[in-house]
Amino acid sequence: MDNVYVIRNLMGRVRESFLDVMDNVTQEVADWLPPGEAHPIRMSNLHLLWAEDRFINVFIKETSTVWADIGMGEKAGVQPGRIPNVEWARSTEVDIYELRDVYMPKLFASTDAYLSMMNSDDLDKPVKSDVESINGLPIGEALIRFALHSANHIGEISSQKGAQGIKGYSF
Repeated sequence: MDNVYVIRNLMGRVRESFLDVMDNVTQEVADWLPPGEAHPIRMSNLHLLWAEDRFINVFIKETSTVWADIGMGEKAGVQPGRIPNVEWARSTEVDIYELRDVYMPKLFASTDAYLSMMNSDDLDKPVKSDVESINGLPIGEALIRFALHSANHIGEISSQKGAQGIKGYSF
């Protein structure tokens, strides 16, 4: 088993887990405000997709985001990025169906195209990022960190579903 296989497999399993946890999420479930300072599912959903877009397209491929390319800012009425504060995250509306039906297919196609062409030499190339903890890391390491980052948020989504009396994961 080579490193490219491991990275592709890891990214695929993260995607499967994300799709699984979001499968039965309605807008009402996504809009529920958890107690304390936790973000609603709608924001975790947007954040996960946006993180993939930035990691793959901006940091690694050094291109524009799919979000920008398809005009999602105008369609969604929100510009993703680092969440400036809890109040913004808890009050900003996000249409999860628009994310699911418009953004996700294009984003996933872009990611899949990149991963299908990736070779072992690519994994050692340094990432160019405005995020200090990622800048300069080898692409392989950055993708592992992205997968772990995603898994953490997927767990949060599952937990928030459970707090609403809904099964978090299908298994």
